Amino acid sequence: MYAIARTGFRRTTTAPSRIYSRVLSSVPQEEPTTGVVGDGDENYYPPLRALSQEYDRRLRVSQFKDVYGAVDFTHFPSKKAPELVNLQGKIQSIRRNGKYMYFIDLSQDFVKVQVMASNKMMDVPKDNFVENHHFLRKGDYINCIGHPSVSNTGELSLKLTRPIDILAPCLNSMVVPQHLSDRKTINSNRILNYLVSPTARETILVKNLVIKLIRQFLTAKQFMEFQTPLLNGNSTGANARPFVTRSNHVDTELQLRVAPELWLKKLVISGFERIFEIGSSFRNEGIDATHNSEFTTCEFYQSFTDLDQLMGITQELFTYLHSNLEVEGNALGLNILHQTLPELQALKEPFTRIEFIPTLEEKTGLQLPTELNSYNLVQYHQQLDLEVPEVRSPAVLLDNLAAVYLEPISHHSTKPVFIYNHPAELSPLSKSTHIAYGSREYDISLRFELFINGKEYINAYEEENSPMDQLEKFKAQQSSKSDFNDQEALIPDWNYIKSLEFGLPPTGGWGCGIDRLSMLFTNSERIDQVLPFGNVKDVLKN
Repeated sequence: MYAIARTGFRRTTTAPSRIYSRVLSSVPQEEPTTGVVGDGDENYYPPLRALSQEYDRRLRVSQFKDVYGAVDFTHFPSKKAPELVNLQGKIQSIRRNGKYMYFIDLSQDFVKVQVMASNKMMDVPKDNFVENHHFLRKGDYINCIGHPSVSNTGELSLKLTRPIDILAPCLNSMVVPQHLSDRKTINSNRILNYLVSPTARETILVKNLVIKLIRQFLTAKQFMEFQTPLLNGNSTGANARPFVTRSNHVDTELQLRVAPELWLKKLVISGFERIFEIGSSFRNEGIDATHNSEFTTCEFYQSFTDLDQLMGITQELFTYLHSNLEVEGNALGLNILHQTLPELQALKEPFTRIEFIPTLEEKTGLQLPTELNSYNLVQYHQQLDLEVPEVRSPAVLLDNLAAVYLEPISHHSTKPVFIYNHPAELSPLSKSTHIAYGSREYDISLRFELFINGKEYINAYEEENSPMDQLEKFKAQQSSKSDFNDQEALIPDWNYIKSLEFGLPPTGGWGCGIDRLSMLFTNSERIDQVLPFGNVKDVLKN
């Protein structure tokens, strides 16, 4: 045994593969497992303080490279800086030059540096060196102390003066492949996927950057960030089916929120006039390439902001995201952004705007009926030889027309497309007004949706602030649910009506799906690629 006298910590020379053989019978397993921690594990999971030394300079790998990356080591004896530096990280690879010289790639925060270890550098007998290091393997987390230096090829390195300490060994005996192509394996073992696939790691890092940059953008505009309840008596704020659960403490049925909208607008009523929230919402609906039951959104609300201003803020945000993702991506070496950002230059140009009703009539060659009720809209579908949806509420029928004739326009446009001025039936929480198209007049919501390549990314509108009008719109949603079995009709929040009586200033509201936006910047085909542990089905496997 080699004793590290400076701390009282003693390293064992028994290899982890020999120690970790005892199965913990108290842990239930679907299948027998091997490689579970057994006797002697205290030798391989020491607290960091047991390995520290007063004159050790502990740095993160990125800090080490920043501090010593530009140093000219030719001015030092043996090309070594005199100070000792302490680094920790994960063994990414080991290259052995005989039994007494190791070259280790140490990784931390996705940044890599070379560590050099030999019996001569450590001034220990050859046998002791072998005993203390022969069982090191890829995946081990280790502690290293040595002098900053460069190798013979000029590569920045840490030349070790002390034996390597294992902080947490890699016990999994599975041979990690060079890459994964089997989607079933990827979905069921995300840890392995991140260990193997740089693209998978970078995709999640880009999502992190998107969230960070949106937060920076809004904070710079003096928005305040809030967290609103995830559990509600009624999940309102969007046309969607909620998850239902129950509280044992208050003995009542609860629902997971489908959107934070009404809570945030209650805060605007309370006097917080520029606010946003980034967080999870839940919808008990279908899962597909662009939808998951649990997802991340950003919503912001700003008083005295109209639809044109919301469009302007949206374009400004996309320009900001594109420019800053380029800068941040270069700093982190994210190759995925080098591939995607050049294809998204149109995000920095003025977006295309199309108005709902005139464009729909242009595409279909038919005028919309003046009364947008279920009967007239079903007939409109039949005139166009369109399959009529099973749910025949006006909102579902109009949404189907938009999906067939309007949303695909963004497929054929080089620029993102604003679809604006929707029929009021589609937007029960939006401010509405009467707009004439020729001799015909419609009740129109002051709303837009942003589409890019056929996918919706933003939904925004001027908020309904009249308690009387909002009450009527809630009643219409109730009728839609009872008359047409529209399960996605908005659930009325009668307390919100009472809140509106305090006065909601004219307010612009804006919502964005973070997951889908991350898909755009990473060119991901499926939403599960930007979710750390995949969709709901994948989560059950991981």
